[in-house]
Amino acid sequence: MDYKADKDYLALKHRFDSYYEEKLLPLLEKSDKFRTRYLRNFWLLFLFAAVLYPIIIITIFRINWSEESPAIGLTLTISAVVAAIVSGPIYAYKKRAKSGGIMKEFASFFGTFEYEFERNLPDDLLEYSHIFPNFKYNSGDDFFYGTYKDVGITIAEEKLQKEIYVNKRRKKVDVFKGICVLLDMNKPFEGRTVVLKDSGMLNVFKKISGLQRVQLEDLLFEKIFEVYSDNQIEARYLLTTAFMERVLKLRDLFGGKSIQFSFFKDKLLFCIPTSQDMFEPCSFFKSAVNKPKVDLVFDQFYTVFSIIDILKLNQKIGM
Repeated sequence: MDYKADKDYLALKHRFDSYYEEKLLPLLEKSDKFRTRYLRNFWLLFLFAAVLYPIIIITIFRINWSEESPAIGLTLTISAVVAAIVSGPIYAYKKRAKSGGIMKEFASFFGTFEYEFERNLPDDLLEYSHIFPNFKYNSGDDFFYGTYKDVGITIAEEKLQKEIYVNKRRKKVDVFKGICVLLDMNKPFEGRTVVLKDSGMLNVFKKISGLQRVQLEDLLFEKIFEVYSDNQIEARYLLTTAFMERVLKLRDLFGGKSIQFSFFKDKLLFCIPTSQDMFEPCSFFKSAVNKPKVDLVFDQFYTVFSIIDILKLNQKIGM
């Protein structure tokens, strides 16, 4: 989204630029000093693999196997191991740079936050939300938790996967890749209400255990989403006309992506798919002091925190 005409954005961005010079730039300069060591190790491993890897693969295929040739499977295994070894310095640098205070300091511009590297939301929480019923693997990347404008919030970059069989082999496929935002609600409730992207004709076949379909009066909202709840009255208490209008505005903010959300245990979980690798202010192959990348991450944070602003979750009002 283009924020250039937004006065609130411009005022906040001006404050952030000063904050960047004072707080973030020293940390980025520090990370750039040890980045060069990781980069040197990467190129040494890359050159070693470039020489040794072809020799190993040629040797494998020249062997006269007595049984059905395992050469392809062995080649794939060796390729995966080599790739993991060569990319090791990239991962190590990313972990050290992010865990060294940069990400916590970045998020702390917006509120009071802590940061953890490669933490994810609990499986049972995601399952209870009923947004993603069919996943087996849950891996996290960036994980922030704290408060923004007195609202408790957790931001988790998540990848959920399931297993399928292709040619009698197990294969992992993505169920979801993007940002999950867990928020404290400004009004109490007891049940579960789930808002999913509309499945068109497949809605007839969709069933969620313990939940019933909720029909709402907002035709545009009904066209885009389908609502399920264990309490019809409470669902309408949560999904007021004003709240649904704000959700549609929020959907536009995220470029019309298939956002889905769930109310449960006085929480609101928003899930926004994206193919973009979020919250990456540090470069590996270029200088870590890269203001355009920092500005991009600022915009990403601003967009995520706009969920609270647009939905007015920081206001003790009827929704």
